[in-house]
Amino acid sequence: MNAKLKSRTEIAAVCDALRRQGKRVVFTNGCFDLLHVGHVRYLKAARALGDALVVGLNSDSSVRQLKGETRPLVAEDERAEVLAALDCVDYLSLFSELRPNDLIQAVKPATHVKGGDYKVEDLPEAPLVRSLGGEVVVVPVVPGRSTTNLIHRMGEGAPPAPAAAGDGRAVAIIPSRYASTRLDAKALVDIAGKPLIQHVYERAREAQCLEDVVVATDDERILQAVQAFGGNARMTRADHQSGTDRVAEVAAGLDCELIVNVQGDEPFLDPGDIDRAVAPLRDDPTLDMGTLKVRLTDPAELDDPNSVKVVADANGLALYFSRESIPHHRDATAERCLFKHLGLYVYRRSFLLDFFGKTPPSYLEKTEKLEQLRVLENGYRIKVVETPNDSIGVDTPEDLRRVRELAVARGLGDKETGG
Repeated sequence: MNAKLKSRTEIAAVCDALRRQGKRVVFTNGCFDLLHVGHVRYLKAARALGDALVVGLNSDSSVRQLKGETRPLVAEDERAEVLAALDCVDYLSLFSELRPNDLIQAVKPATHVKGGDYKVEDLPEAPLVRSLGGEVVVVPVVPGRSTTNLIHRMGEGAPPAPAAAGDGRAVAIIPSRYASTRLDAKALVDIAGKPLIQHVYERAREAQCLEDVVVATDDERILQAVQAFGGNARMTRADHQSGTDRVAEVAAGLDCELIVNVQGDEPFLDPGDIDRAVAPLRDDPTLDMGTLKVRLTDPAELDDPNSVKVVADANGLALYFSRESIPHHRDATAERCLFKHLGLYVYRRSFLLDFFGKTPPSYLEKTEKLEQLRVLENGYRIKVVETPNDSIGVDTPEDLRRVRELAVARGLGDKETGG
């Protein structure tokens, strides 16, 4: 079993040591009889309230006493193994009593957390926690993600409930300007009988996680082109310095939790990549930003500064982005494993508006001309998800020629007309 699983005596010693270090200990307890994503989100929210999270897990016998013999139940050892493996759980201890009072006495938590629609004054543990100098916090159940809701859906054979308002609702925004350094008016170039921006828009619409797709533009011609094919577009100011600024202007007027910044020049965007990038931010409320990477296989891109590389840690969090080839392989005979960064971003809307609206460009950002380095340099995390799909962007006339040929190869157009 994972070393996080501790006896009550061990838990008491660990928590005493943490308090001596000035650490804030958070405690929660529960049956966790059917482990599901609602539990994970709840535990992550609890962990964010302090420096260490201790979880008390009801034994099988106490769950049966509380929930009845017919209640679906994952075996105690399996529940313990899964919970102890979660990064947000620092220590785990089993208890067989109906109430975790003895465990609370051992932990002496600074914060005792419960999840549900409880009122703090109705919790039987509240007086004990307060007598030990702690506070009690109630975290609301994630809508549609409670154990009771899960059992109800299982019984009816219904599909999982959709995300509720404020619970991971995502909107994609495609920044699109008319002027372009290397290919003017590229948003409206014809590919297989449709303007480039229409291909991107329609591909994004196929993502399962999105409520809506919006084109953010500073040009009336792009606005009219999007409206002509039935798309949703909004005019923005013309003085934005980056696509992120343009996305933020539109995001400020939306009612959603997550914003997806989709590049407007990738007509073969895989809709599943949007779903891949959004999923971690829906599952982890402590993440503010996410993006994508793909294994770099083309030797020509290794030293190409237009091909941005990324390295991430064991948890998939970005360590650095660079136009250089990273990591450097000192041993020339070693197998090279490099990843290219793909410029699709997911932001928690509040983070997008607060951080990018108030934090000036950083040294590394200005050095490499990579906006995401501002996030890392200021101590924030970026989740990087791997995808098997490389991006195909349109930046030059040569890119356009290649994309048109690919469209023909995929049966989307007529080579002679270029569309």
